[in-house]
Amino acid sequence: MVCTKGKPEPLDLSHHYSRVTKNRGASAVKDFYKYFGIPNIGNLAGGLPNHNYFPFDTLEGAAALPDRFKPTPNKPVDSPTEGRETFISKSANDFTTSQVLVPKTSATADLLRKIDLKSALQYGTSQGYPPLYSYLRQFTKENMHPNVPYADGPEIILTCGSTDGFSKTIEALTNVWIGGHDPVEEREGIVVEEFCYMNAIQAVRPRGLNIIPITIDEEGMEASGPGGLEHVLRNWDESRGKRPHLMYTVTIGQNPTSGTLSLQRRKEIYAICSRYDVVIVEDDPYWYLQYPSAKERSIGVQGQSSFESAPSCGNPCNKPKSSGYTFLDSLVPSYLSVDTDGRVVRLDTFSKTVAPGCRLGWITAQPAICERLLRITETSTQQPSGFVQSLLAEMIMGPHNPNGRGGGRDDGGWMTDGWVRWLEGLRGNYERRMRTMCEILDAGKQLVKTGRRQSMSEEWSVVDSVHLYDFAWPLGGMFIWVKLNFGSHPLWKKTSHSKLSRALWIHLTTPRYLVLVAPGSLFAPTEKIREEKSYSYFRICFAAVDEADVAPVSHRFVEGCRSFWRKKKLDDIDEDMEEEVEQHLGPRQKVMIEDTENEIEVINSIYGEHTLKKAEGGAPESYLLTIPQKDVTLCLSIPSQYPNTVLQVTAVDSVGSASHKGYGIYVLKIAREILSKIFTPGQVCIFDLLQDLEQRLDELDTDNAEDGTISRGNRSDEIDPLVETTKPPQWTVSTVVTEKKSVFLARACTAQSTSETQAAITHLLSTDKRAGKATHNINAYRIRTLVHGNEVVYQDCDDDGEDAAGGRLLKLLQIMDVWNVLVVVSRWYGGVKLGPARFGIINAVARDAIIAAGFGKDSMPHR
Repeated sequence: MVCTKGKPEPLDLSHHYSRVTKNRGASAVKDFYKYFGIPNIGNLAGGLPNHNYFPFDTLEGAAALPDRFKPTPNKPVDSPTEGRETFISKSANDFTTSQVLVPKTSATADLLRKIDLKSALQYGTSQGYPPLYSYLRQFTKENMHPNVPYADGPEIILTCGSTDGFSKTIEALTNVWIGGHDPVEEREGIVVEEFCYMNAIQAVRPRGLNIIPITIDEEGMEASGPGGLEHVLRNWDESRGKRPHLMYTVTIGQNPTSGTLSLQRRKEIYAICSRYDVVIVEDDPYWYLQYPSAKERSIGVQGQSSFESAPSCGNPCNKPKSSGYTFLDSLVPSYLSVDTDGRVVRLDTFSKTVAPGCRLGWITAQPAICERLLRITETSTQQPSGFVQSLLAEMIMGPHNPNGRGGGRDDGGWMTDGWVRWLEGLRGNYERRMRTMCEILDAGKQLVKTGRRQSMSEEWSVVDSVHLYDFAWPLGGMFIWVKLNFGSHPLWKKTSHSKLSRALWIHLTTPRYLVLVAPGSLFAPTEKIREEKSYSYFRICFAAVDEADVAPVSHRFVEGCRSFWRKKKLDDIDEDMEEEVEQHLGPRQKVMIEDTENEIEVINSIYGEHTLKKAEGGAPESYLLTIPQKDVTLCLSIPSQYPNTVLQVTAVDSVGSASHKGYGIYVLKIAREILSKIFTPGQVCIFDLLQDLEQRLDELDTDNAEDGTISRGNRSDEIDPLVETTKPPQWTVSTVVTEKKSVFLARACTAQSTSETQAAITHLLSTDKRAGKATHNINAYRIRTLVHGNEVVYQDCDDDGEDAAGGRLLKLLQIMDVWNVLVVVSRWYGGVKLGPARFGIINAVARDAIIAAGFGKDSMPHR
């Protein structure tokens, strides 16, 4: 019995419940179920199918005995090679197995011991199948977490795996926020590790939550320092929404970084969460997979030992009650062990201890939260699969009916002793795999290069060493988080960091190496982290491949990295990347992707760097389009077949806090209307969508201004007076040309006097924000008119900082023999010098605009 005397009651956290969760009541149907178990009652109330018509008479399968795999020691070893076990796992056929059998019916009266298909396949209680629920509740409270420091301890509820558990938790504790509809001050937030499990991010993002990354070190989430939890919460900017009240964290074998959080760090983080009223969602699928042998080998582990024993439960319990098992006592305890407030919601799963296809797990939390989760479950999943629950219950607990068979010897169940022994054996197998891979990676971190150098008097042999990557030996989990030292690569300064990382990833998949790793970008919760940090990391899983393949695959990874570091020409990596694109996409789809990339580049060059960007953590086709000067961002879905296939404007991502209610929805409606009119298969259209949408919103601003309402356009109040009194010029625009990230666009219009040219240029730069932001606006004009009966000619040009470009542009007008025309060429510099080639592009787009406007010898001349 766990000691509870003197412990405080858990806090009331109902202020964190979502509006829907607060309004949920108990299921009237499920409330009837407690009467179903009354012996001999004539049940005419429930709409239950008759169990005699279930097509399954038994459920059975061969199962391993719990001692199939050899454990590893619970204490760290001095050296990974000293005392190394030579045990190698064998196939299931080499071991004695048990035969688990769930009968159709059981005569056992006790519902907590009654395991049969009659009850398991029937509608049941949402807490879970009573026998399995009862066993897991006892195991959780007495063996896993015997020292939870609040009165009466936690409650549990079974789930369809951790993903289901997390989904229900965020439904219970967060409200949906819709940009453009809900005020920003109502937007809630969640803090996560700087690199994290992206399924969780993809679950919360559609709910509109702010996703706030917290910096990490080798252990995991940092409590203090710049970017640490305390720093983020203390300095929260409320213009972004509410301060985050939820944390999602994986603390053992963190996915993807493999960090294992020490008890001391947990105490520090818990104190911060208590101070700022944050609920901790602890997702812990790897709790049993903690590796003592990696402790001393792990790089950079500091502070208190990760293998500290559980904390005291306080007076009058003189000594914390043990779990009863040395193995469980050796594990880093859960956040539940320090949960004085009852603010921890823990997610457990059978996915890593039995099989992912079970889709079975459980939530551990204070009873009040579990009660709310129960209400959600009653009207959603109801309960996990009866097949899975009964089979696991029979295997572990054993039968209480002569017709059943359990998973242990002599047809009994594994019982808790067997279940813990099974967990120890799993840890042993995964730990041996981890050590095998880490030793090979350790040995291959350096690339040794030899050569010769000539001094003034003699020649020397030179041996040089290049550091390829680093990693920490994982203290838990299934992953190794490798940090690539791309700064030592010969091509580091000749291409982008992300391209170099992508090239290595592709290089490893080529036939010579055949290694697939997970790039760090998959685990970046924000676009900033994706762009600035993720390129340095690969996640390697040592759990998935067959045991005999661990060493060969590890060696291939090392050799792939070494050969990649020998590439000294950009053509070498470009060739690999081209082959990969051709192989997986084909030439036509490659062209379509290039069209899309070029369009994005043009838009961002003209409107601003982040006008059209990938949605953080979204699907590959998800993008965000920010309308310049309009304080609204739309969500786009750009399919891989675009522009052959139409893109979609799916939603409003955000609007400014000053926007009136419904403004975002109105913009969304206009955008969809424009898209339906302008899209033509095979032609890119996002640039046109943006231009047309700007124009429509400008018209809306004008209408609002006339009505006395607030303008949403945020246009400047300092427009040149000349612009207000002059008829706007009718510009004809050229095709946009992009060359090495520089963007060129020309405009041409009629001009009858020098004052008209000045007014037209002033109007353009005052009203067109894109042109106003251009690096150069080169212009030239030629005007021929009559003054007092005499022909007068005016012609001039302006380089606007692009040396000699204006004179060349004027020369073009002269060669084309055009008159009464003004041409302006805007260039947005992309950071790469083009040399003399830029003059050819400037004149090409100018000629395009001039001809399109009806000037020049290729059309009807204006003279």
